[in-house]
Formats: sequence, C-alpha cells, structure tokens
Amino acid sequence: MNPLKKRAQAHEVQFARQAEQQFKTQALCGTMLGRWAGYQMGVDDVESYARNIAMRQVVEPHRLFDLIKQDFSASKVAVSDDEISARLHDFMERARDRVFREG
Repeated sequence: MNPLKKRAQAHEVQFARQAEQQFKTQALCGTMLGRWAGYQMGVDDVESYARNIAMRQVVEPHRLFDLIKQDFSASKVAVSDDEISARLHDFMERARDRVFREG
C-alpha cells in the first residue's frame, strides 16, 4: 500500500471513530437528561423514559430541547428554559468526558 492510501485509510478510521464517539455522547447525554427530567416530572418508569429521550436525542438532536419542554408542560411541572438548557449543556459535557475517558 502506498503512503497516500495509508493516509487516506487512517483518515477514514479517524472519521469513523469520531462518529462513533459522537453517537455515544449524544445517546449518553439523552439518557442523563431523560433521567433528570423523569425524576423532576415524577415519571413511574424513569429508565424507560430516559431510553426514549436518548433515542430522540440521536434521531432528532435539534428538537430535544423543545420535546423536553413539551413533556414538562404536559406534566404541569414548571422548569425554566434556562434550567433545561443548563442541564442539557452540563449533561453533554459530562457525557463527552465519560466517552473520551472510557475510549
């Protein structure tokens, strides 16, 4: 294999690894956010709710904030937009740290 092909292959491997880490980070963040929200709303099956949120995080990450906000409204629990946003960012940082630490 010539050096150019080796370099291209290395970039492909790096890209795949980064995509996998991003996926794991989003899923873990969604799970953490779902647990927090589930406990705040008094959901009976918090783990099931957290898995649902994690799936939504992966499929529609741009809508997660609005979906969580709607869930809080539907359950009549008052949580500010700032609180949801702060938790989302905090959980994303924690998830990223954990994924990179675990490799």
